[in-house]
Amino acid sequence: MVKYARIMWRRALILLLLLLAYAGLAFPADILRWTDDKGVVHFTDNLHNIPEKFRSSVTRIKAKETPRGVEAQKPIVYDKASVPFQRRGTVVVIPATINEKATARFVVDTGASYTMISRETAKELDIDLQKTLPTIPFQTANGVILAPLVTLSVIDVGGLQVRDLTAAIHDVFPDPSVSGLLGLNFLSNFRLDIDTNSGVLHLERK
Repeated sequence: MVKYARIMWRRALILLLLLLAYAGLAFPADILRWTDDKGVVHFTDNLHNIPEKFRSSVTRIKAKETPRGVEAQKPIVYDKASVPFQRRGTVVVIPATINEKATARFVVDTGASYTMISRETAKELDIDLQKTLPTIPFQTANGVILAPLVTLSVIDVGGLQVRDLTAAIHDVFPDPSVSGLLGLNFLSNFRLDIDTNSGVLHLERK
């Protein structure tokens, strides 16, 4: 009788472990949200990824599968971001994402009215350069040129987004790793603070 009870207990334990394993696979883990001492919001699914001094302020976001026929929740739009930058001579270059698919590296140029992207970046975004597009004149070292204008659905820098942004297509920089420049039609939406000691650009939405 005792032996039978042990067998049944082991079977029940194995079944419980299998159910727990299935639950871990079938349902996504909760997301933990925390804010550092600079006001930057972070997300993780592991408490150990959060510095101990910030764990008391963690907010747990219940993970739920999106039911069929229900629109997925829109992504969170942030008000602050801190992004690392690189120096290229006298200019500051930061990473960004264009149209939620193309990674880019932009020069921060507060003296430019328009944001610009290179022709190679335009091709990566599947922009038809043979199509007749509106143009705008630009003064260059070789004289005035007419640069095509396009509307980018979104540019994202560290989670900060500007949508429906007008950009000119022109190869401003000879360095192919630079995708273009961020002009005032993007930058004027934010307060900028360049931390030269740590190599970080802080942005805060106005």
